[in-house]
Formats: sequence, C-alpha cells, structure tokens
Amino acid sequence: MRILIFTLIVSFSACASDTVQSVDTGQNETDVSASETNTSDTSDPSDTTPDGSESPLDTGVDATAADTGSPQEDVVEDTSTPFIEETYSIFVGDWDMGPGDETTKCVVKRLSNTEEIWVQAIRTVLSKGSHHMIVYKSDDEEERPEPFSCTPFVETLSGGGYPLIITQIAEETLAFPDAVALRFEPGQMIRIEAHYLNYYPEDIVAHGDVYFDTINADDVEHEMDMLFYGTPDIEIPPNTVHHTPWYFLDVKDGKKVFAMTGHTHQMGTNVEVKVATGADDENPVSVYPPEGEIFDWAEAPVTQFTPPLSFSEGEGFFYRCSWDNTTDETLKFGESGTDEMCFFWMYYYPSDGYRICLNLGSYTQRATDLGLSNIPDDICCPDHALCDLLPLFIDDF
Repeated sequence: MRILIFTLIVSFSACASDTVQSVDTGQNETDVSASETNTSDTSDPSDTTPDGSESPLDTGVDATAADTGSPQEDVVEDTSTPFIEETYSIFVGDWDMGPGDETTKCVVKRLSNTEEIWVQAIRTVLSKGSHHMIVYKSDDEEERPEPFSCTPFVETLSGGGYPLIITQIAEETLAFPDAVALRFEPGQMIRIEAHYLNYYPEDIVAHGDVYFDTINADDVEHEMDMLFYGTPDIEIPPNTVHHTPWYFLDVKDGKKVFAMTGHTHQMGTNVEVKVATGADDENPVSVYPPEGEIFDWAEAPVTQFTPPLSFSEGEGFFYRCSWDNTTDETLKFGESGTDEMCFFWMYYYPSDGYRICLNLGSYTQRATDLGLSNIPDDICCPDHALCDLLPLFIDDF
C-alpha cells in the first residue's frame, strides 16, 4: 500500500470508422463561473466544514445552466461537430474468474497510428464483474500484450504516464467539447488496468474494450488533461454511517472543467462535490451527483457540463464522501474492493498537465511525528516539494 500512495502522490488493433459521430458539447455557450452563481440558504444545520463553520450549501441550482444576466441577442451558432476521421481500438482480456475471485490485470499495447493523432472521444465497453478500468497514456517502450497482475491505481502518478479515463460502468463515452482534444504520438503506447471482482454465482470472463475517436488537427484549438482529487484519510467504524469532513481544493485560474465522476468502493453511499468561490464560501453550488440522481458506487457515470465550469484564481471545489459500513470491521483506505476510497476526477482544458490534489487529514500529524515541519493540510502534485517526501510517513493501512 506504501507503493500505491507513493505513486498516487509522486506523479497521477485499429478499426476505421466511416461514419460521422455527434457529441454533446459546450461550444458557443456561456461558461459557468463559481463567482457568477446565485444561491439561497437551504443548509442542514447539522453539517459543518472541517473548521466548524456552516457547511457548503446544496442550493439545487443547476450549474450547467447559469443565468448570466446579459441581454439576449439574435445569434447564429455553429452547431456542427468535428468529423471523426478514424477510430483506433485496444482491449484487455481474456481470463476466467470463479465466484468470489478478485484480481487486477494490466496490458501495455501500441496503437497502430503511424502519425500524430488527436482524440476527441474515448469509448469503453466492460464485461460483467468489472469494478473499474483505467486507461493510461503510457511512456513504456515495450509492449506487454498478455494480461499480467498489477496493483489498482499504481500508475495514477507513477511518472511513466497518466490516466485518460477511469470507467466504472458497462458502457461509457467521454466526449470532449468541440475543438478540445487529446494528443497521441505516433505509435502511442496505452496501458489498460482492469480491476475485476466476481460477485456472481457463476464463472465469468473478464474483458474490456477501448475505442479512441480522432479528429483532424485543424479542428483542434485546446489540448485537454485531467485532475484527480480526494483524500486517503479514511477510517470507518463498524456498523456505522460515516462522512468525511467537507474538504476544499482549488482549481487553477482560467481552467474549464467539462466532465467529472466520483469514486468509492462498495460501502460508499455518496460523493458530493460543490463549486465554490473559495475555501470560505458559505454558498457553494452542488454539481455532483447531478440534480435528481442518486450516487451509485457500482455505476458512477461521468457527468458532463455544458457549458463547462469556469474557474478564476482561488476558486475550486468542496467535497465529501459518505459510507454505510454494514460490516463488523473498521474500513480504511485501500485498493481492494473490500477497502474504501474517496476520490473524484475531472477533465479540463486548456491543459497545464495532469494534476493530483490530496487532503491529508491525519497524515499531517504523522509527518509531524516523524520530524517534518510546515506540513500543509493539502498537497497538489507534482507542484509541491513535499510530494517526494510523503513515502517517509505513509505506512500500510
């Protein structure tokens, strides 16, 4: 587990398509800014932030349809979407699993593209029994096409690549906004990590497919990337309903978030995320789970924002995770399906690179006990100097 946390901190067969594929994008729409949202007080007095102040408020405002107050004008919008030039595919599998079996296997494969390509959408299809599948853009130089045992999330910030999509449902499509795309080098190496848990009474076959839809380079205006936020400070007493405190993490100035999803394991009941103008904002706006939807740990879809969420200096997200521990054991952070996690990840542009931010919670005190000083409550990597020191005080859970 030391390796898992260290890697979290230190860094986070082609087939042609001859059809035009449409995606729901946010082009030509007004961005939603944390500072522009109008809210009202509907708070629960029992909820508090980590400093004891009033909790972030769930106002019920739809953050994807903010009223900017500007005069309406007759405009002609370009509703066309970029033409999908070609689709490249890759897969992980197959292996048999008996009832109750749990494993994580990986493959490293090279795409067949001979020139630079721009990916505008990623589609995934998983066989039953999947807990999650992570697709990485990898710097590996050698292929490993046969499934091999690996540790969940271990590549999230290994320095040798970064995740492109972390999917938890049978079929999912992550479509980027118009003119926003992901760049692949010629012969791009891809790593796929598939975590399977057979909770069925019969044998299953583990398999996952990934499809990359590409557009012409002339249609690209912005390169996209990913943010990975959360906390490893989890300790859930047996037979208890439990919540983390409300944590705050910022987003860099000028960035636009166009998609988001939350992640827990099987005892998780909610991942709540709210846009805030700062850590002292008493009226943030709920954006996840989407209004009217209930969080389901087993099928937590990617929620896409049209228009995207837009951020200025100091603005960011409040978040918290909730669980109902129905076991007789204390649950802590870990990679197994019987452990727990508290994360949410986002897709943004223009790219400043892959970024992971963690609220350390009790691990701040662990660092102090080991003689480290000036330990912050949260760390963003690879920006912070402490990123390389965290393995010194993070023990196995």
